[in-house]
Amino acid sequence: MPVISILSLKGGVGKTSVVLGLAGAATVRGLATLVIDLDPQGNATSLLATHEAKASVADVLAHPTKGTIESALTQCEWEVEPGEVDVLPSSPEVIKFDTWTGQATFKPRLARALEFLSGYDLVLIDCPPSLGALTREALAAADLALVVTTPSYFGSQGVERAMAEIEEIRKSVNRKLKLAGIVLNRVRSVAEEHQFRSHELAQIYGRSAILKPPIPERIAVQQAEGFGQPLHLVRTAGGREVAEIYDGYLTTLLRKASA
Repeated sequence: MPVISILSLKGGVGKTSVVLGLAGAATVRGLATLVIDLDPQGNATSLLATHEAKASVADVLAHPTKGTIESALTQCEWEVEPGEVDVLPSSPEVIKFDTWTGQATFKPRLARALEFLSGYDLVLIDCPPSLGALTREALAAADLALVVTTPSYFGSQGVERAMAEIEEIRKSVNRKLKLAGIVLNRVRSVAEEHQFRSHELAQIYGRSAILKPPIPERIAVQQAEGFGQPLHLVRTAGGREVAEIYDGYLTTLLRKASA
């Protein structure tokens, strides 16, 4: 059951869109996928049209037991045959668990709860766009960390902070954690700034760290979210283009998880 945390320490880069794109690719492929929404904003929970659950991820963090996590799992309306998508939904209460008191006192709770789960082919964790205890919980529970950014100055700063935290969590509490790569999202090929920042990231972290191809800025992504459906069901040229990219990303991530 590969667990992939999708993070960005800069808001507005389309992190949740990447989570949904990967979930769509997985369900088209026939995989049973669990999306864990650790973002207090709850955008993934909302966009997935999640059914009402008896509990939320906040309850799981408070009581990481088999009974709690099973009661929090819920179905959603957002899936494509032959696969399925379940959700561990967010709630406003989850913000209470984002206070960081120091590495010495950090005892991961989400990782403990996930030990009670089975039956999923893939777990995707949508992290909050900040470096607090929730992002650290996600990294402590993950096999792979996928960093999302836009090719911009502030986006590059977010990547630097994310990479440092991935390495810190790997050294301290989760030695199995590996970098899955960096996703360049909402790229405009005609923008010189985007070209410059893309080249800069490749120079700093290596071309092999950048997932290819980058995700272009396409209105189909917003259309899918507005309609409350997977991108793979948007039958426009832009929708097919981005859906194909996510299919390729999924293949790459599953290969890295099994390596």
